Amino acid sequence: MEYRFEIPGTLPTLNQYVDKERANRFAAAAVKKQAQEQILSCIDDDAPRFPGYVTVWFDWIRPDMRSDKDNVAFAKKFILDALQEAGIITNDKWKLCTPYDRKFAVNKSNPRTVVLITDEDF
Repeated sequence: MEYRFEIPGTLPTLNQYVDKERANRFAAAAVKKQAQEQILSCIDDDAPRFPGYVTVWFDWIRPDMRSDKDNVAFAKKFILDALQEAGIITNDKWKLCTPYDRKFAVNKSNPRTVVLITDEDF
C-alpha cells in the first residue's frame, strides 16, 4: 500500500527553528504547531492508515539553494509527528518507521514537499 501527498510552500528549516527556540521556547513550540497544522491540512480525510512498519520518502523542492539540505530535511520531524497525530502511522520509532530523503530540487515557482508512505521495506 502507498499514500502520497504534497505540502505546498516551504516548511521551517532547522536554523529557523533554532533561532526561534533561542529567542523564546514558546515561539519554537508555535513554529512546530503551525508547521504541523499546515501538514495536516494537506492530508486527505480518506488517507489510508498504516498500522505496522512504514518507509517514508521525502522529496524536498525548494525555491532556491540558500539552505543546506540537512537544514531543510529537519522538517521531516514535523511531518512524522503530524502523520502520527493524524493516525496515518502508528509511531516513528526505529521498529516502525524509516524515513529517507529521496530528492532535493529547486523550483522557484512551485516549492513543495512531497511525501510518499509505503508499507514495503526497501
